[in-house]
Amino acid sequence: MSLIFDRLSSTMQHAMNYRLQRHNMISANIANIDTPGYTPVEVQFDAQLSSYYENSDPKTSTARGLTVTHSSHYGMDDPIEKAEVEFDAYSLPDMKGNSVDIDHESSKMAQNQIMYRTLITAYNKRMSLLQHVISGGR
Repeated sequence: MSLIFDRLSSTMQHAMNYRLQRHNMISANIANIDTPGYTPVEVQFDAQLSSYYENSDPKTSTARGLTVTHSSHYGMDDPIEKAEVEFDAYSLPDMKGNSVDIDHESSKMAQNQIMYRTLITAYNKRMSLLQHVISGGR
């Protein structure tokens, strides 16, 4: 069972959850475009994920302080689950103190949708390959 739901599948699942969380944040920013004093928020996960993988040794899985001392030991399967939320200071506030830029938010939404669709396509292809293998190549 661990071959079917390995670290790649877990990482893809976490990435899809992140994309959903980011979509919700961008939607909230757009919904608050007329709210006085509103500052848009951004989910910072990409930097955390790359830091996680840069700090992990693929041979020993020393990510986040865990060390695999034997080849049969499992490494840490869960990448960072929670993303940090930061204020997105992309544009200057208007007269009401609102700094939501609809063009910037729309471009972030489009990019996020493309990334989510790409993840879904990759995950579906992976599952279809597994189904092909399970059915004996028929």
